[in-house]
Amino acid sequence: MSFNKEKHIKANIEAIKLCFRLEKENRSPTLEETKALKQYAGFGALKCILNPVKELSDIAHWPNSEVELFPLVAELHNILKNNSKSEQQYKQYLGSLKNSIMSAFYTPPEVVQVLAETLQENGILPTKFLDPSAGLGEFVSAFKNQNEAVQITGIEKDLLTGKILSHLFPNDKMRTMGFEEIETRYNNHFDVVSSNIPFGDVAVFDPEFQSSTLIAKKYSTQSIHNYFFVKAVDVLRDGGVLAF
Repeated sequence: MSFNKEKHIKANIEAIKLCFRLEKENRSPTLEETKALKQYAGFGALKCILNPVKELSDIAHWPNSEVELFPLVAELHNILKNNSKSEQQYKQYLGSLKNSIMSAFYTPPEVVQVLAETLQENGILPTKFLDPSAGLGEFVSAFKNQNEAVQITGIEKDLLTGKILSHLFPNDKMRTMGFEEIETRYNNHFDVVSSNIPFGDVAVFDPEFQSSTLIAKKYSTQSIHNYFFVKAVDVLRDGGVLAF
C-alpha cells in the first residue's frame, strides 16, 4: 500500500486540533476522542510541511507533485499559530516538527506485542519501565496490558506528539523532552527499557557524555542510535533488560 500523504496530514490535523481543545477545556478525552488521537501518525517523511505557506503565491515554489497538499499544510500552520501563546512558541512547534521528519515512524502494535510477550514468556515482567522514544505509546500500552501496576515513564521529544501522548496516558509519567535530559537519579533505576529508537547520523548534545572519560559514552553522541543504546544501559538497574 502506498503512503497516502493527504490522509496522514488530515488525521494529524484532526488529532492536533483535538489535543489543543482538550487542553483549553482541561479535561480527559472521551473514548471516541481517544480513538481520534490514536490516528495521529507523526510527520515522518512529510517534508511538504516545510514548504512556504505564508501567502497564496507561495504555492508557485511547491513541487507539482505536492501542490494539492498546500491547503492542508496552510491549515496546519494556522492551527499552530492560533494555539501558540507567542511567535516563539509557534516557531518551537515548527522546529520540533522539522526535527521529527527524519525519525517519526511509529511501530506497528503487532511488532511491539510480540516483543512484550516474548519477554513475559521468559519471566520478565518489569515493575519500572521506560520508553525513551515513546511516540504514541505502543510500547507503553503493551507493557501496561501485562501489568497494570507497572510504573511507566515515557519520554517523547516532539512537542506535539508529547502533548498527545500525555492525553492518551494521563495517569502515567509522560515527559516531553529529549532522552539526554533525563536526570541522573534515574541511573540504575529501570527493570526494562524498550522502544523503537531513532536511527541516523544525528549528533546528540549530552554534556555528561561528551566530557566522559569512557570512550563508548563520548563517541556515542555522534550518532543518535548509538547514544540511545549507551544511555539506556546507564538507566537500567543491574540485571535489567534492554529491548530495542
